[in-house]
Amino acid sequence: MVSKEIKGILFDAYGTLFDIASIDPRLEQLCGEKAPAVAELWRRKQLEYSWLRTLMVRYVDFYDLTRDALSYALETFGLEVSSADKQALMQEYYRLKAFPDVREALGLLKGKYHLAILSNANPSLLERATSFNGLDEILDDYISADELQLYKPVPAIYQLPEKKLRLAPWNLLFVSANTWDVAGAAACGLQVAWVKRQEAIPEKLGLKPDVIVKDLLQLARLILK
Repeated sequence: MVSKEIKGILFDAYGTLFDIASIDPRLEQLCGEKAPAVAELWRRKQLEYSWLRTLMVRYVDFYDLTRDALSYALETFGLEVSSADKQALMQEYYRLKAFPDVREALGLLKGKYHLAILSNANPSLLERATSFNGLDEILDDYISADELQLYKPVPAIYQLPEKKLRLAPWNLLFVSANTWDVAGAAACGLQVAWVKRQEAIPEKLGLKPDVIVKDLLQLARLILK
């Protein structure tokens, strides 16, 4: 259970606030029956590239990293997509749809806690996606790994909010739907909520979330009790 000492709530972006699957209809137009396999590989390579580039100290921003992962996935399945269509597909990242529970949940928490995104995405991706969903009026901050040119789960990323918001780790609640991200934040001493949007099991790293919820509305109501 999370403590009553929370003053700031940090939300992961992709898979937690924004539904990556909202890109799938556009992907289906370009890739046909191969679209589900392309989507799965694209997202997996996106993560792998973030970890590899951090380990190799070969940083590129998240937009470029995501474009490279897309190119890998398309080439793997022998799909020839024009530069214009690939660019249009990448632009969908600016228009990702928020999950249905997000706006109401953040509205309940607004004014009671400092609400921020803590994400690997570069600021332009975060700002445009939040604006598209009307969340820019609710969120107080965007904190991006781009500032350090490293990617989560490097501890320095989870420590950024302490410095920027001047809050101790135990005053911060990190919220993510990604199990590896949950483990990364827990390793840094943050309170952590796992939003279990799909069936998964926790990573076997000896690190557990403080609370598990099905969506952000359940989390908001739990915190505000």
